[in-house]
Amino acid sequence: MSRITIAGLLLLSLVCTGCVRDYAWDPSKLDDGALERPFQSLESGTQWRLLRDTGNSPPGPEEGYWVHYKGWRIDENGNEIVFDESYSLGVGMYFAPGAAIAGFYDGMLHCPEGGMIELIIPPEQGYGDSELEKIPPNSTLHFRVELLRNE
Repeated sequence: MSRITIAGLLLLSLVCTGCVRDYAWDPSKLDDGALERPFQSLESGTQWRLLRDTGNSPPGPEEGYWVHYKGWRIDENGNEIVFDESYSLGVGMYFAPGAAIAGFYDGMLHCPEGGMIELIIPPEQGYGDSELEKIPPNSTLHFRVELLRNE
């Protein structure tokens, strides 16, 4: 086979593989009244509330998971500053057990597969006094996360 044919077959397989999804996600699909639910606090100070409850199992502490998410912080003027999100990629992100910041990891243990959770993560459970490109030191982080699949 020529290089062009091999390259074409590889490209076709990548395109076709990307078109097939065994999960569905929809960031606008919330339970009725979900935004009025109170946040619950973990011992660490991370707060969470379920925005979509599917009744499925959440990941266990030793499980990885696939998610779609949006992360933001609130600036000094009260504006929402998005620092990371996966939706524009069209593909969920995989987090191995313990691979995320502590507040994200601990919060996800309360989100059922197929569900959505909102997290408020204090600096000590996020990036602390580290400075990142879009996250100043000691920032409180906010996330909306859809748990696509437990591993």
